[in-house]
Amino acid sequence: MNTTKSEPLPVSALEIDWPRAISIVLAVVGILVAGYMAWAEVTGNETVCADTGSIDCSAVQESAYAETFGFPVAVMGLLGYIAILAVLVLEDQIDFLAAYGRTLVFAMALFGFIFQTYLMIVEATVLEKWCQWCIASHVTITLLLIVGAYRVYRFLQPLRH
Repeated sequence: MNTTKSEPLPVSALEIDWPRAISIVLAVVGILVAGYMAWAEVTGNETVCADTGSIDCSAVQESAYAETFGFPVAVMGLLGYIAILAVLVLEDQIDFLAAYGRTLVFAMALFGFIFQTYLMIVEATVLEKWCQWCIASHVTITLLLIVGAYRVYRFLQPLRH
């Protein structure tokens, strides 16, 4: 019988950081949704919309709330999702992002969540109209916030022991 201790198995190169991978997928979804809304806003086209009852994307897109300080909100969202994706992709390549990337992603998602929640409240109370693309973006940023919080929590766990 061999009585030597077994060596731990090396970490496989194929091991996936699932929360980060999920965040990357969500950021890409956010880019697609916000990119479509930004394209429609910048070109003056209407988005494809269910337009049933209280769902009226054009009413939301044409409202005063579609811009902040003269800048289209959809473009701001697109830039935010691109920034989140950039941090996620570069986390293992840049030392600063390796140390602070999780926190940056969480902070950007938190800002996006708060801002989009404000816009959803405006849709519900002021406009009394909903945009399905805005709802999709809000769901996406909410999921990014949840996964981002989990990533920060998981990163900090070893520090508590």
